[in-house]
Amino acid sequence: MESNSVPSSSQSAFDALDACCKTIIQKIGPANIEDWRVSDYNRLSSMLGKQTKVYLSINTLKRLFGQLKTPQRYFPQKATRDALAQFIGYRDWQEYELVIASQFVEIKPERQEKVAEIEKVEEIKSKFYRNYIYTGISVFLLLILAIGFYIWKSAAEPTGIKLICENPFGNVPHTAVFRLESKSVLKDSDDFKVDFMDEALQSSISGKKKIAKFFRNPGVVYVTLLYHDKPIDTVSVYMQTKGWVANSGNDTSRAYPIAGLKPLNPKNIYVSKEQLDSAGLTTNKPFLVGFSNIKPSHINGDNFVFNCRVFSEQNRPGTQCVETTVIILGEKHRHLLTLNRSNCVAFSQYKFSETRVLGSEQFLGNMAFDPSNGGDIEIRVVNKKAMVSLNGKAVLATSYKQSIGKVMGIKILFSGIGKAISPRLQDLSTAEIF
Repeated sequence: MESNSVPSSSQSAFDALDACCKTIIQKIGPANIEDWRVSDYNRLSSMLGKQTKVYLSINTLKRLFGQLKTPQRYFPQKATRDALAQFIGYRDWQEYELVIASQFVEIKPERQEKVAEIEKVEEIKSKFYRNYIYTGISVFLLLILAIGFYIWKSAAEPTGIKLICENPFGNVPHTAVFRLESKSVLKDSDDFKVDFMDEALQSSISGKKKIAKFFRNPGVVYVTLLYHDKPIDTVSVYMQTKGWVANSGNDTSRAYPIAGLKPLNPKNIYVSKEQLDSAGLTTNKPFLVGFSNIKPSHINGDNFVFNCRVFSEQNRPGTQCVETTVIILGEKHRHLLTLNRSNCVAFSQYKFSETRVLGSEQFLGNMAFDPSNGGDIEIRVVNKKAMVSLNGKAVLATSYKQSIGKVMGIKILFSGIGKAISPRLQDLSTAEIF
């Protein structure tokens, strides 16, 4: 469910949200939000979902743009805010807030006094000797340096603090328990938070407090410990499967296990529309079908080859772009490849560990891919150098620096109903097969 709780710094947060919504309106039009119809909201939901994998309902969008009144001002959860920021060209909401913040800074009385003091000095400096002016400027600079040092010291990252997951390995669904570990005594007032990506809401944590989180989707969640909103530690939680299983959903807040997450035929991984209907999925609006195989391995995530033949739908009502995504999950990071047909490559992307490129920022025409009649994908990683081939043709070569560790899982996602034939991942050094 979306959270509409008001943040502590509500005015600045709402100012940033208003500016973001205004930019979105200008991007897709019409400019007057009061003139929007249901088709305009549906178009925005589809565009947002294709670019960010987050699909918002018409009512949620209306609450965001102030067209659906609520008892208290609506403020969306982090996953939704990240999606809105990504839609207009930012990496996440935090980056957007940092960029936009300078437009809303209010001059505090203390600052006004300093400005007035400087202006006064400028008005009368012809009446004083040069050494008095230099003395005044020196005092002002020392004051600024002292304030800066105090802010830096108060925001300095603590040392020796670790985030511990007491039960990192589980089946689906899984409730994981987290706590802090430190050699020194932690205060309850210390500003520690835990971020769970899009799988759960961000939570505060203290030295004596444990938190439990429920994970419903197969996969690996990279959980980050934040101190004053800066990452200082990361742990991973693994929701394991027994072979290849299927689940689906219309957005990031709901997941529908298909066929009770029973193992599928690895040579022909597929679910039918009837199985989706039985799982309770609404198939009359855009949806994703995901196939997952999550388990520990000794395969080097920086030295392997992955091959798979995939089939996607021709098209689906309400969906302009039919995507195919392959994710290789490691202990520390992941590799991700999202492919689209030639007319939708703006929504394509690739991510190999820390190296990420979005089709909206760089033209990825070479990666155009239409598997409606079948298509072959190969991902080859050799010593942190990644190469992608589609239907036997090399289309991408890139590199990265941060190891993802051992391979812990594979996910193959489709917009709509898709099929994967005999996915195979093999270690290039040991020949171990996932």
